[in-house]
Amino acid sequence: MEFSEDTKQVLEFLDYTSGGTLRKRNDLGIILETLATQNQPEIANELIFYGSALWGSYRIIKTQSDPSLTARVQAEIQNLFAKVLDLLSDIVSFFEEDDLVDRFNRIYLKSDEGAQLNLIDLCYDLNELKKVQIQLRNK
Repeated sequence: MEFSEDTKQVLEFLDYTSGGTLRKRNDLGIILETLATQNQPEIANELIFYGSALWGSYRIIKTQSDPSLTARVQAEIQNLFAKVLDLLSDIVSFFEEDDLVDRFNRIYLKSDEGAQLNLIDLCYDLNELKKVQIQLRNK
C-alpha cells in the first residue's frame, strides 16, 4: 500500500517523538491510511483510545504483584482485547488488497498468543499516537 504524504508525515513525527521505538510502524501506517481514505475518523479515534488503554493495562499487569489488582486488570484487559479486535476487524473489512486482509488476519486476528503479542505491540504504537494527540490538544 502506498502511503499519502499526510500518513508519511504522521509516521515520521511518531518516529521522532517515540525515539524510533515504534514496533508495528508499517501496520500502523496501513491502518491510518485506510481510515483516512475511508473517511473513518471515529474508528481511528476509538482504536487509538482503546489501544492506548490496552497498552496501559498490559503494562500494569507486568509490573503489579497485588493479586486482587492483577485479577481486576486482567478482566479489563480481556474486555479491551475484544474491543480492539472488533475495531481492527472493522478496519480490515475496508482493505482492498487480499494480501493485506490475509496478513492482518494471520498477524493480529488469530486467537493465539503470538497474535495477542503482536496486538500488544500495535497498541504500544497507538499509545505513542495517543500521547501526541494529548500534547497537541494541550497546546
